[in-house]
Amino acid sequence: MPTLVCFGDSLTALEESKDGYERLTPRLRKQLPNWTIVNSGVSGETTRAALARLQDDVLRHSPDLVTILFGSNDASIHRRIVLAEYERNLDIMIDRISPQKTILLTPPPVIEKNQSKRSNNVLSTYAEAVRKISKKRECNVIDLWSYFRKNNLYENLLQQDGLHFNKRAYLFMSELVIDKVKEIYGKTHRVH
Repeated sequence: MPTLVCFGDSLTALEESKDGYERLTPRLRKQLPNWTIVNSGVSGETTRAALARLQDDVLRHSPDLVTILFGSNDASIHRRIVLAEYERNLDIMIDRISPQKTILLTPPPVIEKNQSKRSNNVLSTYAEAVRKISKKRECNVIDLWSYFRKNNLYENLLQQDGLHFNKRAYLFMSELVIDKVKEIYGKTHRVH
């Protein structure tokens, strides 16, 4: 069975919300029953901390594909990882995983009036960095920033805190990931 590891911060972490709705990985398990889906998300994490656990939480699973979603904390005032280090950290992750197995996700926008520590102006530069790296490294990308910004959709996809995803956002994101997995893996393997 192929393995997909979902690597990220609180937008990836946990199987279900406090309200009891399924987050990313349970949805992926239902749609990709012939895959092993591993949740390697840790709340509050930046790319710097993620690098320290890459071996134990990602590579030891010998993944066929890995989603990488970081940036919301890297771009925040209180945890700031400067853009150059953020890019370097993503590059190291891609090197260790391999570009062919990597699916980068851009950080999504926030509802600024509910988020004192994050701004969309700063977050947009981190999203652009992800797009740039994915092009340079020829790895797969899901542009959450653009999907969420389209028609200001993100206002309806985020919880009251203006940062974390609601049920609709996880449904939306899981469909994007499933489509990408089928696009990548379906070319050479049978994907359910």
